[in-house]
Amino acid sequence: MGQLEELLQQKGYQPVESGVYVREAEEEVYAVTVSMPERDLQAAAYDRLRARLEFQLSLKYHKPVRTLHLLLIRDAEGEDELVQRLVSRVSGLWLISGENGRVYRYENQPCDFDGLYHVLEDGLISQQRQQTLVRYAFTPVNMAIVACNLVYFITVIVLNGGYASVYDTDIMLRMGALSVQTFLEGAWYQVVTSMFLHFGWRHLFNNMVLLTYVGCELERRIGSPAYAVLYLVSGVCGNIASVCYYMYAGDVVSAGASGAVFGVIGALFVVLLFFRSESETLTASRLVAMTVITIYYGLTTAGVDNAAHIGGLISGIIGGFLLSKILQYGKLKRVTL
Repeated sequence: MGQLEELLQQKGYQPVESGVYVREAEEEVYAVTVSMPERDLQAAAYDRLRARLEFQLSLKYHKPVRTLHLLLIRDAEGEDELVQRLVSRVSGLWLISGENGRVYRYENQPCDFDGLYHVLEDGLISQQRQQTLVRYAFTPVNMAIVACNLVYFITVIVLNGGYASVYDTDIMLRMGALSVQTFLEGAWYQVVTSMFLHFGWRHLFNNMVLLTYVGCELERRIGSPAYAVLYLVSGVCGNIASVCYYMYAGDVVSAGASGAVFGVIGALFVVLLFFRSESETLTASRLVAMTVITIYYGLTTAGVDNAAHIGGLISGIIGGFLLSKILQYGKLKRVTL
């Protein structure tokens, strides 16, 4: 609504009442109404609004008046019965889709109105693209975490004589990787340090690409302090779940950010369910698909710590639910998309 009002004002339209904008030209007056469809709203209501505006404005300006109705809907491609009925019965009606920023004109409607079509179409799409760039902008805490993983990976290689060291379990244990035996012997810090170690560049690359994508999305929504806490807690919970599982399944040496990454995915899934934007490109359903594919890959591939994945995912879902409740009550800043 704010974007649309800005574009109308740039064109010279001024608000005269709620949802009504007017521009006086040399020979006639243009009136634009902006509204959202309501279940009990009939086509006759638009006709009455048009008649009232044209009568009042013609008395004020002593010029012919033309009126255009802009109807804001979520998705013009999936228009429902109400929208179809309005389009067929109301003259001078355009649909504006919040899903893609497009302006939809139908055969029985005007092709243009005061040169507004291209102003609105180009302006809304341009603004939506700018929002998309902001939506996927890097965020400080998440990128600092990515940098820490990269630096620690290089440090292991430099301190231990070459790239082969990242595949050596003894070296990785010494650098902070996790195992049941060392954890029970008192190396509790490994539930944290192992989150920043990776077995090879593919392991690191896959985790960091996924973390960059979902982590920046989540941090932008819940804020940097909350994101930092959720990331660390999810990673620790994932590693504790791994220790509990391998205590009975047989000891292994594990490392990687996967538990924390799955925690971020779980939290983002819940946050998306609570706060869904009209122009959202990342959806909860896409996250579910991505998570299922990743877990399936882990179950069918040797050497993947699925216990850490599932533990991190569950803790992230719980954390995301708690954060969403806090966001609802305004205790954390909600980002406007």
